[in-house]
Amino acid sequence: MTLLVLVGGLVLLSLLGVPLAFAILGACLATLLIFRPHLPLEIVAQYVVNGIDNFPLIAIALFLFAGELMNAGGITRRIVDFSATLVGHIRGGLGHVTVLASMIISGISGSAVADAAATGSVMVPAMKRAGFPPAFSAALCETAAVMGPIIPPSIPMVIYAILVEASVGKMFVGGIIPGILMGVLLMVMVWIISRRRGYEKGSWGGFTLILATFLSAIAALATPVIILGGILGGIFTVTEAGAIACVYCGLVAVFVYRQLTWAEFVRALVTAAQGTASVMIIVGASGLMGWLIADLQINKQAAALLLGLTSSDWVFLTVVNIFFLIVGMFMDPLAALIVFVPILMPAVIALAIDPVHFGIVIVINLMIGLCTPPVGYLIYLMANVAGEPPQAVIRESLPFLGVLLLVLLLVTYIPSLTLTLPRLILG
Repeated sequence: MTLLVLVGGLVLLSLLGVPLAFAILGACLATLLIFRPHLPLEIVAQYVVNGIDNFPLIAIALFLFAGELMNAGGITRRIVDFSATLVGHIRGGLGHVTVLASMIISGISGSAVADAAATGSVMVPAMKRAGFPPAFSAALCETAAVMGPIIPPSIPMVIYAILVEASVGKMFVGGIIPGILMGVLLMVMVWIISRRRGYEKGSWGGFTLILATFLSAIAALATPVIILGGILGGIFTVTEAGAIACVYCGLVAVFVYRQLTWAEFVRALVTAAQGTASVMIIVGASGLMGWLIADLQINKQAAALLLGLTSSDWVFLTVVNIFFLIVGMFMDPLAALIVFVPILMPAVIALAIDPVHFGIVIVINLMIGLCTPPVGYLIYLMANVAGEPPQAVIRESLPFLGVLLLVLLLVTYIPSLTLTLPRLILG
């Protein structure tokens, strides 16, 4: 009954169009009044503040700001130019450039939306000029952006690690192989579609051009190396890595590429602040929900129910995949993480599923949700950039969604894809 009131209330308010943070607060308030009427309502404010009073969450603001500086300071353009010299000569050339550029940018932004905005604003117009259908261009940018939170750094992985008290470093490293696998298979699909449809390939510029674009982009390409290398080397924490990324991107944009003006800096700061506020209000509201779940023992009830249905970790993961693919169609990824992960963790522990493996499976599920209707934010973002109806973008997305689902299945049932590197590097 408690689970029905809490989650049902959240779903109902969301369907009525109530902003997500307030839908969470409304569902929590209703649950509190029904099942804990003796508690003072001041507890709502207390747990909302406690939900965001967590130092590692600062990393979210910092990585968002670094991503904005990257877009404003010419870093994205250099990465795209370098990618074009490497893979632009393959059939479907600009499609491959889109995927490779997304993979590199994923190592800076940590956000699917930021990745889509960065690559989409450059690559969709370029692909349209080269004769690619606008809907195809938008669909590829949209699905390639899913790599943003898989290849480290990753904002959803920071949230998950805080929720379950897992190592953020291990989560980041665990996403490297799935992210690379995703990029490679997307490029294979681009080649297959391009060959069938007769899309042209670019010309081979030679190693001299590769070297020239590499030297032009070397400062930009060093950003993900500094971020991940510093974390893995124990030189700085994830939060400190975010701060260093901001400083480095700012310095590169101002002194190396000389493209970041004061007005653009302020605009990047405001945009990052707005994005951070949107995330933090959801995290704060979900802090109250997390306390209610624990206090009313909803997580234990759910674990007992799930373990009563199956004692197989594979069956459990299959059910979880189906559940989160559906949830991802209707619910914000961060809210879904904060609401459902605490409910499922007792069952995860009982079935001896590694929390790093489980977390990456969940993140991939929810990122796929950004590309699926009816809510799919990335669909509408890229459809707007391409000037195409969302329905056309959705149709063109289907082969690429098939690739993402294949990666999800591989990661789910081959845990070594996510656990080998963390064990080798971090022990």
